[in-house]
Amino acid sequence: MAINDRISDLIGELHTNPNSFADNIGVKSPVIYNIIKGRRSKPSFDVLQKILMAYEAINANWLLKGEGEIWKEKENNFALDTGYASIEDRIVSLVSSLREEIGLSPSLEELSELIGTLLSENMKQKEKIAALYVKQDKILEVLRNKLNLDF
Repeated sequence: MAINDRISDLIGELHTNPNSFADNIGVKSPVIYNIIKGRRSKPSFDVLQKILMAYEAINANWLLKGEGEIWKEKENNFALDTGYASIEDRIVSLVSSLREEIGLSPSLEELSELIGTLLSENMKQKEKIAALYVKQDKILEVLRNKLNLDF
């Protein structure tokens, strides 16, 4: 698999789109489009370095040479991008500690439930936004094809 394909796969694994990915690593969108679509140019050292710095959980050997797994650790890939799983784990741990300290409390149980609901709603909103970016990319692709643009 070519490095261009690995970067494209990475964008998919992160549940994002080329525009957001470019923003996250600090490059302009056409740079990423030229790597994964358009000219399929090879990424520069600077781009590769920015990817690895922005997403520390990525296995550098996978990105550079296609060896090994995409992630350094086997975890929920979406959680690596968003941090939601670690927040959820911290909340569960904190609530358990509080239960031990103060015993069963209706207020604590209600707070725990509300936090869970908020995390769930945030995840749903993130998925909706990601879907909108996918639609945007499809529209841009159609426009590029119709207008014979190469960017």
